[in-house]
Amino acid sequence: MKIENILLSILTLVLFFIALGWLISPEISANSIDMTLLDGKGRNTQIRDFTALFLGTSIMCFLSFITRQYQWVLSAGIIFSIMIVVSFISSYYHDSIISYQSLVAEIVFATMAGSSAILLKFKR
Repeated sequence: MKIENILLSILTLVLFFIALGWLISPEISANSIDMTLLDGKGRNTQIRDFTALFLGTSIMCFLSFITRQYQWVLSAGIIFSIMIVVSFISSYYHDSIISYQSLVAEIVFATMAGSSAILLKFKR
């Protein structure tokens, strides 16, 4: 099996299961990243946004796997790269605490997505 297929498969499944966790058990998902599950509209927004983020990027990775088009997984990689940058910006300008566990995951996801995109692009 080609390296890009392995990377895409792992990334698709991991992101899908993270999204599923936010749908099925948002409190456990929030606690797993040292986050408090919010109340009211904040809870709805938190569950909706995290589920959309991880399910959307999982679908992008799956579409890359099926269609062999690098642009889909590259888009997922761009999203995770933006998350990395915004993490530092929010820490600097808004005194937020960086979750290094999440930061490492974002770096791994962005790297896997970028590597997959490069391999798909140049192995045609």
